[in-house]
Amino acid sequence: MRNTIRTAGKLSLLMIMLIVPAAAQNLLTAPSPAVTGPAYDFSTGYTYLAMPVPGAGQVHLNGLDASGSVAWNPRWDAVLDTNYLRTSDVPGTGHQAYMLNTQFGPEFYPFVHRGTRFFARALGGSALIDGAVPARGGVYHGWLVRPSLAFGGGFEQSVSGRFAVRFNGDYLRTLFYDSSGAALPQNNLRLSVSLVVRTRKTAETAW
Repeated sequence: MRNTIRTAGKLSLLMIMLIVPAAAQNLLTAPSPAVTGPAYDFSTGYTYLAMPVPGAGQVHLNGLDASGSVAWNPRWDAVLDTNYLRTSDVPGTGHQAYMLNTQFGPEFYPFVHRGTRFFARALGGSALIDGAVPARGGVYHGWLVRPSLAFGGGFEQSVSGRFAVRFNGDYLRTLFYDSSGAALPQNNLRLSVSLVVRTRKTAETAW
């Protein structure tokens, strides 16, 4: 009986001596699982718009831009962009003006260099514009909601960890009234600078 106990004890000790080093080696050498799935980022910042108004020249609007994007690979992502811009005075009318614009579309990153990523994008959506134009014998004031398109690009500069600063410019196509009340196309210049916060950096999207 004693011999059996001693033999079982020796076998148990031998098994422990074999299992522990093997488990330790596996913990030391096994690679960590790769992080997969889409990466998300959010940004907010200042935006400027130069909007031509018939009879009033170029009107300058300032406001806030906010956007979010989802990236499935290093080159492409889908972005939702919203901005609100306003001016306290449209020259010659005594009225203020504002624009609320929401657009969605793809962004393409053709070139990445260290902490800098350059991008191009095409967005589509709708814009609510409230404003005024000088008219014969008075002022024409109104608002309308129409489709809007934007084409542009820019670059992002990493500043620390998950944070980056983004600069971009867009050609924004909208519509607004002329002095007769007809809706005419507008060719606007939009510039933005914003702070980008990334919720996760993956191996595929790391700079």
